[in-house]
Amino acid sequence: MWIAIIAIFCAGVGNFAMHRAFMESDDPLVQQMLKPMTDKVGPNITYVFEFLLLVGAMAIATRNWFTALMVYGLYTIFNAMAFSWVMHRPK
Repeated sequence: MWIAIIAIFCAGVGNFAMHRAFMESDDPLVQQMLKPMTDKVGPNITYVFEFLLLVGAMAIATRNWFTALMVYGLYTIFNAMAFSWVMHRPK
């Protein structure tokens, strides 16, 4: 269980780093997606959502470590694929 929590935490650090790079990029697609939400709730609401996902995955890992590790691992993989696509596509 502790290894799964540590692995989820490390993946969460990577997810936060990718998330910050998304938020600070000048990519028009990212800005267009975020503008309606940040205008209504504020610019940091996406960080709150990311934090809640991380805490939720770590909480689930205390009960069912394998499922939490697999689900958060898939989330991290899809997040990395989206990050790679957005950051390397022609603007």
